[in-house]
Amino acid sequence: MTRPRRRALVAIGLGEFVDAYDLIVISGALLVLKSHFHLTTGELGWLSAAAFFGSAVGALFFGDLADRIGRRRVFVLNLVAFVGLALVSAVVTELWMLFVVRVLIGVAIGADIAASISFLAELSPKGSRGGWAGAMPQITWSLGAICSVLVAAGLYVLVGSESWRLMFAVGALPAVVVLLLRRSLPDSPRWLLAQGRVEEAVAAFEQFGLRVLDHSRLVSTTARPAPVAGIRARVLAWLDPYAKLFAGTRRTAVVFAILMIGLIPLNGIGQSVLGPYVLNQFGKLSPVGSLLGGSVIWIGALLGSCLAWTAIDRIGRITSIVAALIGFVVVYVLWATVAFGTAWLIPLFCLLGVVTWWGAAACWPLPSELAPTELRGRAQGLGSGLQRVSIGVNVLFIPHMLVWVGFRATLFVVAGISVALIPLALWGRRFDPARKSLELASGDELLAPPPVGLPDPEVAPGAFTPV
Repeated sequence: MTRPRRRALVAIGLGEFVDAYDLIVISGALLVLKSHFHLTTGELGWLSAAAFFGSAVGALFFGDLADRIGRRRVFVLNLVAFVGLALVSAVVTELWMLFVVRVLIGVAIGADIAASISFLAELSPKGSRGGWAGAMPQITWSLGAICSVLVAAGLYVLVGSESWRLMFAVGALPAVVVLLLRRSLPDSPRWLLAQGRVEEAVAAFEQFGLRVLDHSRLVSTTARPAPVAGIRARVLAWLDPYAKLFAGTRRTAVVFAILMIGLIPLNGIGQSVLGPYVLNQFGKLSPVGSLLGGSVIWIGALLGSCLAWTAIDRIGRITSIVAALIGFVVVYVLWATVAFGTAWLIPLFCLLGVVTWWGAAACWPLPSELAPTELRGRAQGLGSGLQRVSIGVNVLFIPHMLVWVGFRATLFVVAGISVALIPLALWGRRFDPARKSLELASGDELLAPPPVGLPDPEVAPGAFTPV
């Protein structure tokens, strides 16, 4: 792989660092916001879930927009939004204001996921696409979450009850850094080809370190749509790509990908956001102890993501997902039985991070790998949007379940959901995109003769060469 291409992949993937910081900072802030705003259990759940529901909207809307105006424009817009919203959230004075800002931050997060994962899938080499488009975003996500927890704990010790304002404001810093790293990137060459912009695609390939030797191997598949007049005609024109997404030979694969990424978060216990809160309530730890104890899940997440980097392209996405679901069941059963009320709660929380982010690394890129380029952002937006709704529902109801049925019963419920998801994963074995070119996995016809992989010298000999 060329150095410019590797740098571009890292710059795109670092957007998940920003996403994680802004999503997970609420877990530390909740420990002081609960008393600052006198939050009820319901308000705590809604505030925790606000960004997740916002990210569902962002993924749906901006996934569609990423297919219309390009991946690059979308992730530049969302990073600018990150900076402004992080600073605004630090100066709110009412609970409803904070809730609105958290929803808007979620919209920006969803936009980045839809655009960035699509771009990563389109730019990654065939043999390591699962690593670059699946595991690498989880690695940077884990690092962002660890940074968020450490910043929250440090600020809590130094500032006390008003530390939540600084926790939110610090989120502007990584957004600025990632924006600067991405500023010189061109748009995705595959997206440019799908728009009929062949010369711009050639220039983009070369900027990523690939010189096009045979222009006849590049196929422009999509003509620019003719303008339409009238509200009804515009609505139908907007819906037409979704009709294409769920029609033809790729329909079943796309439905599987959206359901797999979208439903798997239902087996969680809100570990992304509620970890410190759960440990504080049921582990009887201090606020700082809960923050640091909750951070072990991110150590596990980092370990699970790194393991996924080495494995998911070799053993496949579906095998990885099934292994993660079995891991969930084992952790929950141990947590509810032999480890309940003991110090084993903390290492099992770490192991929960391993299996959660191992599974996420395998699930996240599925819609982008199984949908064609002209519809990829929409497919990723639908999958990631459903995923964020599931996380939001999970985060919203887990605090209530802990009160209604207790800690142990809640664990058995989510263990049962994990078991129920295994048949869904096994149903999708035939669609596993591991070790397949993006053309073969998604049905694209952007490189001729089809199917070939991403334009690499090793998979498209004679057409491209490193520069």
